[in-house]
Amino acid sequence: MKQALTCLTSLLLTSLAALHAADVPATEPVTIVAFGASTTAVRGSTKVYASILQEELRNVRVINAGVPGNTTEMARKRFEDDVLMHQPQIVIIQFGINDAAVDVWKTQPATEPRVSLERYEANLRHFVQTLKSKNARVVLMTPNPLRWTPKLKEIYGKPPYQPENVDGFNAPLAPYCEASRRVAREEGAELLDIQQAFVAHAQKRGVTVDSLLSDGMHPNDDGHRIEADLLRECILALSKTHGLAITEGPLWKASGEFVKIHPTCTDITHDSPNPTVLGCGLVRMKDGAVMAVYSTPTGYYSKPGTTWIAGRVTKDGGKTWSPESVIARHPDCQPSHPSVLTTRDGVLHVFYLGFKQWKWQGVNPTDEAQSDMWTTRSSDNGATWSEPQMIFKGYTGASNGAIETRDGHLIVPYSHYVNDPGRLVSRASLSADGGKTWSLSNDIDIGGAGDHEGALEPCVIELKDGRVWMLIRTTRQVFWESFSTDGGKTWSEARATSINASSSPGHLTRLADGRMALVWNPGQRVKLHLALSADEGKTWTPSLNVAQGTPGGATYPFVIEIDPGELWIGYHNVPKDWNFPRARHLRVSVSAVTENVGR
Repeated sequence: MKQALTCLTSLLLTSLAALHAADVPATEPVTIVAFGASTTAVRGSTKVYASILQEELRNVRVINAGVPGNTTEMARKRFEDDVLMHQPQIVIIQFGINDAAVDVWKTQPATEPRVSLERYEANLRHFVQTLKSKNARVVLMTPNPLRWTPKLKEIYGKPPYQPENVDGFNAPLAPYCEASRRVAREEGAELLDIQQAFVAHAQKRGVTVDSLLSDGMHPNDDGHRIEADLLRECILALSKTHGLAITEGPLWKASGEFVKIHPTCTDITHDSPNPTVLGCGLVRMKDGAVMAVYSTPTGYYSKPGTTWIAGRVTKDGGKTWSPESVIARHPDCQPSHPSVLTTRDGVLHVFYLGFKQWKWQGVNPTDEAQSDMWTTRSSDNGATWSEPQMIFKGYTGASNGAIETRDGHLIVPYSHYVNDPGRLVSRASLSADGGKTWSLSNDIDIGGAGDHEGALEPCVIELKDGRVWMLIRTTRQVFWESFSTDGGKTWSEARATSINASSSPGHLTRLADGRMALVWNPGQRVKLHLALSADEGKTWTPSLNVAQGTPGGATYPFVIEIDPGELWIGYHNVPKDWNFPRARHLRVSVSAVTENVGR
């Protein structure tokens, strides 16, 4: 009886607490308006600072009120509707590039800015004073710096601009930046000096300001990241000072010097001391450990015999890695860019390029252009490896994974040069005896002309109906596809998919729950995305941006499900050029795709 009364009392108290909680109003999100021109507005696939703030701050509603082409005169006409109507607690203001522009390109060239310096300053004061009268906090940002591009120099390369000076496109903007600083100081607004921040950031990283801009005028992803980081710290400080209920959300994490990964991801990159690590393939071995394979310590164009295929093993989820072991060496070429597969019998198969040289003449590659496809295998968990075996002679692109079909056949996809005109076609090498002997499929030719034109660097996956699907890199803004109904021997005529993709390869894997995972670069090579399909690639979930890097992006991925629901993804960052790439790896749960998209 006593126990029953205790339970009843507990239940009543819980119910009363729930009722009381229901009576407490939820904290209203703090409204932040980003008021500006095209450097603020949504811009293609670029993640602008307003979007980053929405993701990385909690209890905020960020309204992007950027309008391309706006001067402060134009913005003043929409100030009421686009800013004041939202009753914001914080307003970010950034104008000036359009105000300071002198339209020297007109038939009758302009000699004065679109908006005078005096009027620009008066407009900024109007914005700040009006917002302060309504108890809003104001963050005033100077315009970002400008840099010449050939197109901009063609349009604006006349006085008062200084085309001979690297900072000459920025010259008319300088007094407008000083006016922004003066208004912030005299009107009591917060100031973020973006002009100085971009220059300081470029100097610190040993790059030019140009690398922070997409076209000489607009910040790229890296530029918007600089602005967002400064704004986030400023807004959190304002929140603390003025009692606003803004908190910091999970932040993207650094992975090396140039890459950031999604907050749900874990960096598991092995700590190779060498400057070049090319190849991000991963495989689960028969003892449960995971091996990463790569080429090192130099790139493609070094002296033959100075690069080798290597492997390292982790037994603790990527926290620590074994010392490097050598998998394959060649005295007459540069073995590079390997991928790896474990077959059901526990044998490890590594596929890689034997790069010799690239040589192109006129519209065709020459006979001297050579980068053959090689393989080696291990039946003792990587302790020893077979004599390397060439499976294709010619000039191939990067090896991009391989699969074992349900009947035990091996399919290795790749692309290679053909002539008249020079272009790339895709095809596969096939083995029905565990890699001892190899045959060649028909080629998949989508036409084109040029070094990187045609059907490039494909990946393959076996579908539930027994067909094999090939997903092909192109320069045509989407992946193309081809299908085989006979285990990869023959392939259908290729056709375009609806999957938006940059000119870089993707990679596919089958999950334990039957779905497929795709990792690739939509838009540009900067951001690496992960999406899932439950209907064999016909439709895909909204994608999750798992990694992004500048300079050099995050690209050439490899994905594998190590345990049910846990994906390991390898990819490359190329901060200098492809002679100095750096492979990186991360771990992410499958559930992160559906739980974090849009946050």
